[in-house]
Amino acid sequence: MRLIKPVSITDAMLISSTVAEPAAGETAWVSGTTYAVGDLAIRTSTHRVYRRKVAGAGTTPPESDATNWEDFRPTNRWAMFDQETNTQTTGATPLTVTIAPGICNSLALIELVGSQAQITVTDGAGGPTVYGPVTVSLEQSNVTDWYSYFFEPFSQRGTLVLTDLPPYASARVTVSITGTGTMRCGGFIVGTLYSLGATQYNVTAGIRDYSKKETDSAGATQLAVGKFSKRVRARLHVDANLVGPIQTLLTNLRAVPVVWLGDDTGASEPLTVFGFYRDFELEVAYPTVNFYSLDIEGMT
Repeated sequence: MRLIKPVSITDAMLISSTVAEPAAGETAWVSGTTYAVGDLAIRTSTHRVYRRKVAGAGTTPPESDATNWEDFRPTNRWAMFDQETNTQTTGATPLTVTIAPGICNSLALIELVGSQAQITVTDGAGGPTVYGPVTVSLEQSNVTDWYSYFFEPFSQRGTLVLTDLPPYASARVTVSITGTGTMRCGGFIVGTLYSLGATQYNVTAGIRDYSKKETDSAGATQLAVGKFSKRVRARLHVDANLVGPIQTLLTNLRAVPVVWLGDDTGASEPLTVFGFYRDFELEVAYPTVNFYSLDIEGMT
């Protein structure tokens, strides 16, 4: 088990994006304008979309006017940098974003839609390329026989993890997602990689579904698709002399979303979760070997 502790992306770190702000369909808030209940307006200073709660006009910005406005979601440009995975930045192909995150050695792209992703790292603006370009296919299929070989459609690979980025202080990381239709990215996460221990067999993975399922008195069931979060429960084999640093690391990550790599590489999508641990327990089993139990829940 390894984890990527993310860097929080600030305005100064976002160098460029092919998604504008406001994006198509987004409207900037204008002081004094009359808004109806349910109207949406964005603030580029906070990169958030606000929804009107009470009809009327005002001069107080939405982020400071909780009486009339509610925080609804991130803007399209910044959706990939928030702490949710179900909010996605969308755009035409290629969807290309460049950030300057400082020193980091790992990258995770989550909730992707596209045919392929290309990752490049340069040493500063206009500097030499120090990583890549690495091109990764986002198409996969479940081929078990000749029929599926010829007729099974490709399925979407939604998660991509790279743990070998060169740690340059002046690094500029560029991600470009290409394909047909609308490109999507729910999480563009860079940070530092930490090792926790060896994941034992019998790890479990699944999702918690927040869709609504209601059955009326006549027995008719109505289904409404909602958000979901991934779940992983794992037991880790840890050298006893590493327990102190690991215990400190986990304690400092209380209520902090990170990228958990159950298979160390991120190649196993069910075991790759951007989220937080609900709890962890240390089992002092042997003089030289201990075990950790982790219950991890993903962000929605």
